[in-house]
Amino acid sequence: MISFENIDQPSWKYDLLMTYLRGAHNVIYYRKFRVVNPENIPPKGTPTLVIANHQNGMMDAMAILHALYGHDRRQPVFIARGDIFKKDSVAKALRFLKILPVFRTRDGGRSDIEKDLAIFNHAAQILQKGRSLVIFPEAGHQQGHYMNTFKKGFSRIAFTAEEINDYKLNLQILPLNIHYSNYFEAREDLTVTCGKPFTFEEFFDTYKETPNPAYLALNEKSRARVKEMTPDIDIPENYKEIDELTRIMREPILEHKGVDAKLLYNQKEADMETIAAVHKLRDEQPDRFTALMDNLRQYMELLKKTGLNSWAVNRKVSGFKMVLHLLVSILLLPIFLFGYLNNLLPSWLAKHFAHKIKDPMMHSTFQYSIGAVFTFPVWYIILLVVASLVSHHFWIGLLYIILSAITGVIAADLKKAYRKLCLLLKASGIRKSADYRKLSELNTQVKKEMETTLF
Repeated sequence: MISFENIDQPSWKYDLLMTYLRGAHNVIYYRKFRVVNPENIPPKGTPTLVIANHQNGMMDAMAILHALYGHDRRQPVFIARGDIFKKDSVAKALRFLKILPVFRTRDGGRSDIEKDLAIFNHAAQILQKGRSLVIFPEAGHQQGHYMNTFKKGFSRIAFTAEEINDYKLNLQILPLNIHYSNYFEAREDLTVTCGKPFTFEEFFDTYKETPNPAYLALNEKSRARVKEMTPDIDIPENYKEIDELTRIMREPILEHKGVDAKLLYNQKEADMETIAAVHKLRDEQPDRFTALMDNLRQYMELLKKTGLNSWAVNRKVSGFKMVLHLLVSILLLPIFLFGYLNNLLPSWLAKHFAHKIKDPMMHSTFQYSIGAVFTFPVWYIILLVVASLVSHHFWIGLLYIILSAITGVIAADLKKAYRKLCLLLKASGIRKSADYRKLSELNTQVKKEMETTLF
């Protein structure tokens, strides 16, 4: 395996790459990227171990990277699962991106696991220099709004860093929450919430005597800090019903609180209130909980049957507004077609290769990385050359690709708007049907049930 010495050293090449990737990530791929409470990030030069929930492959790492780099241009070192480092070419690329490998038992043999001790010591030395180190303590991502247990590797690094500094390092652990409006599609919203950094000196004496209980205690404390910022549906047998319930209750809660319903952070907070209320209902009134889950199952079956979603069921749009939406959509159609058609090939290629990956939670990672790094840049160069040759003017070619890029972003947003309009038209068309009446009735019934618990 290649050497990972000096991986933490700042690099101007890394800075150059980040300049490009930040624009592709924060402005183009995501519609809105927001960092909440950035003042909680310890000052640059403070030994900082960053931990976060893990759901969306390497997009989680990108979210943290752009949150930290955008804050003060720091270049954090990441720790990732070792099985992705098997090929030297891949390992070199990951090393350039400042990613260290850690091997899980299921990834390799005993010899691989033994390498972890050296990696943990190296990670501790990086922290000793006042650098920032990022690790996902769940040691794997999952599809859905729930958290797995924290693994001991994260705690071992933290205690090792303090131990080699005679327990005077004052290592700061920074908990983060990463939250997406949609895992799989571009032009969605992404929020990174920064919790208060904390230390763990209360576990030092335990660690000096018996390390394992200290690891578990730090894991428990750290997981609680991340969990308090994270929608965690930890009732697996009713996950789908509760997940749908968060979508039903999001707007009523935000309307009741009088806050911006379009802000993803507020939506996340509303979802957490719904999840907490459901847990309370299950623990204190199990019969009401069971009835609520039954209603939600019926509701979801009708959603599937009618092809609608909770957003469409919650909308009551007048005929005048519907006609207005249609007129605006028709007027914007030329812009949509220009942007869509000029970006169709690179977009299709990125999605095509991404969907060859078996793990669905890695699709957005590959869609973003293939698109941003390869397909779109190459495609725009081709467009520039062709448009310049056809027009006999370089500046016309340049203007063409600028317009293609801008309208491509607009087209992606318009595509979502057109989908919503289609849902509204479908809902309007079946509004008098028995299925829709039952759907609306269940929606109202579920809301009333939850409102008595929430408000």
